[in-house]
Amino acid sequence: MSSALKLFLVVLGGRCSGCHVEQHDVRWVVGESIEATLPALRQEWIGLRRGLHIDSYRCIDRSDGYRIEVVEQPEQPANAADGPRLWFVNLGAYDPTTMAEQHAFGVIVARSSASAKARARQRWLQGQEQVHKDDLHRVEMDRALDDLLPIHGNGQWHLKLIADAQHDEAPEHPDWYGYWTI
Repeated sequence: MSSALKLFLVVLGGRCSGCHVEQHDVRWVVGESIEATLPALRQEWIGLRRGLHIDSYRCIDRSDGYRIEVVEQPEQPANAADGPRLWFVNLGAYDPTTMAEQHAFGVIVARSSASAKARARQRWLQGQEQVHKDDLHRVEMDRALDDLLPIHGNGQWHLKLIADAQHDEAPEHPDWYGYWTI
C-alpha cells in the first residue's frame, strides 16, 4: 500500500556562478514525503550543486476553503477546467528603510490570474511601497506548461480542489525552516 502523494512548496537556496550573494528559488514538488522530493529538487536547481540547501518548506494540503489533493492521473478532468485553481503568487515591494526588494509569496485558490493577484495584494505586503506581481503561476501539471515550468512529475499528476469550509485558511508559516543541505 503506497502513501498518498503530497504537494510541497519549497524554498531552495544556493550559489550560482558569477553571483555575489546567495540565490533563492521557490519550487513546488510532489512526493510521499519531503525526503522523497529531494532528487527532483536537486534536478530543478539552476545553480551550483555545492551548498544547495532547503531554507523552508510547507505541505500544501488546504487553502482558501479548499482541501487540496494530489491525484495520480496525467491530465486534469475536463470538468475542472472552469473551476477554481491553485495559484502560486510572488509579490515584490519596496521599503524605504532597506535596500533589498521585499517579497511575499504563497498559494491562493482563485478562478483566474487576475483574481489570484488581487487576493494576494490584499493579503501580503501591506504598508510597503510599489507592491507589484513578480511571478504568478498556475500550480498544475499539464504538457502546455512543460517548457515554462519544468517540474519533475509533469504529466503524471494533477490537483483536485475540494470545497470544505472546515479547511478555510492554512497557516502560511513553514512546516520546517533552517538550513538543510541537500
